[in-house]
Amino acid sequence: MAKRTRTPVDVATRRKKTRGIGRPTNKGSIGKEVLIEKTAQLLCTLPPEKLSLTAAAQAANVHLTLLKYYFQDRTRLLTEVARHLTMKLKEKVEAGEDDRPPPPERLRIRIDAMVDFYFENPFYHRLMVEIMAETEDPLATELINVWMSRTLEIYRGIMSDGVEQGSLRALDVSFTYLAMMGLCEQFHYSLRLFPDRASEPADAAKRYKAFLYDFVFNGLGARPQAK
Repeated sequence: MAKRTRTPVDVATRRKKTRGIGRPTNKGSIGKEVLIEKTAQLLCTLPPEKLSLTAAAQAANVHLTLLKYYFQDRTRLLTEVARHLTMKLKEKVEAGEDDRPPPPERLRIRIDAMVDFYFENPFYHRLMVEIMAETEDPLATELINVWMSRTLEIYRGIMSDGVEQGSLRALDVSFTYLAMMGLCEQFHYSLRLFPDRASEPADAAKRYKAFLYDFVFNGLGARPQAK
């Protein structure tokens, strides 16, 4: 039987079938930023500890090799997604600080931004904790160090200005940030614990923010009335 000679059409078809593996070769290919965004969307419903490169590839509808080309391994993918989400949170906060408001208002802006952000990205904190465990990865370590140092630097400035102006008390900056982050993160859990409030998430978020403002700035203890 005569051996079949490949035609130009056969060669083009074969190349087309295998082009999705490895480095993209044209402008229409899915790039790194798209894969990061697709993975971030997946992590809105999937805890980071359950994420695999295969799951991320399936969610983005790409070949697994493309994920490995851009990110090498799962840790690098999670690190890039965490960096992407951290920038989104930063942009949310900065959007409300254009006119450099007073220290208490700057804390209010952060409460607003974090409640909304954690509602949209409920596993963000778990993602950062996951990355903290990857002490052998230099990019993961760098992200955590920069994130924490920059965040605490901002809070230190807010608290210092507030103390100087007499609008805030001199409290531990690290604990203040951790407490506010924890309070803001819990909102999305409350909708599961109290399902009667889940029908109107926007209204529930508004009321929760108002509660946090009162809780943070006035506390629980009753104050003696002035005579």
